[in-house]
Amino acid sequence: MKKRKSFFELLKKKGITAYKLSKILGYKDSGSVYKWVYGKSEPNAATMLKLCLILGISAEEVLRIFAEEASE
Repeated sequence: MKKRKSFFELLKKKGITAYKLSKILGYKDSGSVYKWVYGKSEPNAATMLKLCLILGISAEEVLRIFAEEASE
């Protein structure tokens, strides 16, 4: 399955699993986060801002990550 490598690698670097990120964001399960990792969907603007704070990255970096095409 194809992944958004930069998002996957960022989570890995920060020691945050998709499950853990989903819990931090208040989601009931990690399905949405996995969809972001695998390029099936993108978070909305409000969630992207939360990702900036959680991951310690700029809004520009978050936008760049989600503009990236999923690859193998």
